[in-house]
Amino acid sequence: MCDDRHHGPRRMHGCMPFNPKDIARMKRMAQQFMGNFMGNYIHHNIEDLGEEYLITVPLPGRTRDDVTVSLVNKHLNIKATKPKVPEHEKANQEPEQKGFPFMFKGFTFVDVNMDVPLPADADENKISSKMTNGLLRVIIGKKPAKPIDISEETNN
Repeated sequence: MCDDRHHGPRRMHGCMPFNPKDIARMKRMAQQFMGNFMGNYIHHNIEDLGEEYLITVPLPGRTRDDVTVSLVNKHLNIKATKPKVPEHEKANQEPEQKGFPFMFKGFTFVDVNMDVPLPADADENKISSKMTNGLLRVIIGKKPAKPIDISEETNN
């Protein structure tokens, strides 16, 4: 069974070959790496509603004042600051808990800076956005397709 005996050059901690503090540190490093690599990317939806597109971005805990939306080179740039959660502020003032600080952690609040490429027929002059209950919705109109005449070429 698992115990705290030495097994080779490493010490076992219960049934885990790593110290829980080391695992928490590795997890933080991986999250920081992925945040930097992905540009603090947030999953979003782009829906074709016929005459327009709807882009929906979940930004829990944020208000309209925490978010900026800009148009840069046919991309929407969405920036949002990390929300201030009173419980987190209180926990940060207390001494660090031993072991794992969370029972379960499925997400974390991050600063957001992401670019969403617009569809080719998006009308950059018809964009509006709304923020309700932490859900950013950007509506983008569509440009009509420009038909191109095809001329007949004679064979010689």
